[in-house]
Order: sequence, then C-alpha cells, then structure tokens
Amino acid sequence: MLENQQLSTDLEPNKAFVHYIEFPKLASLQPSWYYTFSYQNGKLVRMTGKFVKSENIWLPDSFYPDSFTTLSYNNQTEVKYSNDTYPTIVYTMENDKPKKAELYNQFNELITVKNYTYESGKIKVYSKTYTFETYYTYYFDSNNNLIKSEKLEKAGGLDKTLTTTTYSNFDNSKNPFKKLYLLNDNFYEKSLSSNNYRKTNYIIQNLENPQSLPGNGNNEWTYQYDSDGQVKLYHPL
Repeated sequence: MLENQQLSTDLEPNKAFVHYIEFPKLASLQPSWYYTFSYQNGKLVRMTGKFVKSENIWLPDSFYPDSFTTLSYNNQTEVKYSNDTYPTIVYTMENDKPKKAELYNQFNELITVKNYTYESGKIKVYSKTYTFETYYTYYFDSNNNLIKSEKLEKAGGLDKTLTTTTYSNFDNSKNPFKKLYLLNDNFYEKSLSSNNYRKTNYIIQNLENPQSLPGNGNNEWTYQYDSDGQVKLYHPL
C-alpha cells in the first residue's frame, strides 16, 4: 500500500528543457528545445519532442519537436516512438518496476532484450543485442540516491569497455523524473534517485587494450527551484 501512496505523490512535470535531461555539448538552454508530457490516471501517456545526439563532435545535436512517444498500459506496458529505429518497446512490469524490456525494430522483429534484477542497494540490467551484451550495475546509498554505475560492454563474448560513473552534488528536492523512467536510458538513470544529482564524472576503460589511457569526462547541471524548493524543468528564459 505504501508503494502506491508513494507513487501517487510523484511529481508530474508537463514540460522539460532538453538540457536538463540529456547531455548536449552546448551548455546553454535552447528556448525551443523542450519536451512536453501528458498523464492519465497518474501515469505518463505521451511525450512530444525527440533529442538526437550527434555522433560527430563537429556536428550539432538535433531536436525534433514534432516527434512523439506514446505509452499504453495493459498486462504489459508498451512504449511507441513515432520515428525511431526501434519504434516499439514492450515492458513486463512487476511491482511497478520493469522486469524485462523487449525492443522491436520497424519490421516488428525482436532485436534487444533487457532484464532487470533488484538487490539491496543495487539494480542490475542485462541487455543483449545479437552478440553484443551490456551489463549495467547501479549502486545506491542509504538515502536511496544513485552514487555509482558500471557499464560493461561485451561483443562476441569478449570484454570491450567498462564505463564507471559517479553521481554527486545532490539536492534535497523531490525527483521530477520518477514518472518518466520508461522513455529512454537518460530518463531511466535520472529517475532512479530520491533526489537529484547535479554532477556526474565518468571514466571509460578500453578492456581490449588495457595499456591505452582511459577516457574521462563530467557533466554538471544548474537547476532552478520554485518557492517550494522543487526543481523547475521548464521556466521562462
């Protein structure tokens, strides 16, 4: 019962700047780059807007305001994207948490399967696409905030890369991403904590070539807060 009471009090933001959720190379907020969210009976049913991160450091990121995502809830939860390589994701839920995710391509072929397991202070997600495997482990502190994640990538059974991320500079505000976690990997990661991290540091190790220097970087967010001390994901610029 407590779980349901908790869920019903989760925040329902109706708009959010892309900058607060993704990792754009441009540090400034783009006025026209924001998502909108719609809810029914306390559940997210639609998001408009799609951010596409550029694969090339010389080319800008893109945002498509007319793209949309719909969510429907039956025995399983189905997420449909209006234009995507994987337009459909079907989630099998247990206790309002994802247990399995199945990603289908535009020909309705099952391409990727993710399995979620929950342990004390830890969530593990195992993802498999053809011969590519990814093992995610998320670690939590006593406040239920995400403090570290590890992402091990394998191909053909061989270890490829290990990305270790630490999360810090938490505020004391409620997490506005709690109801948005099924939308994409960034929303999922943002939704895991009770409060909001405002800094991440990451190290990427090349496991195939251990003598190569690891890559590293960080991201930092500056949120605005309303008079109740809650994060404003959208505000006048």
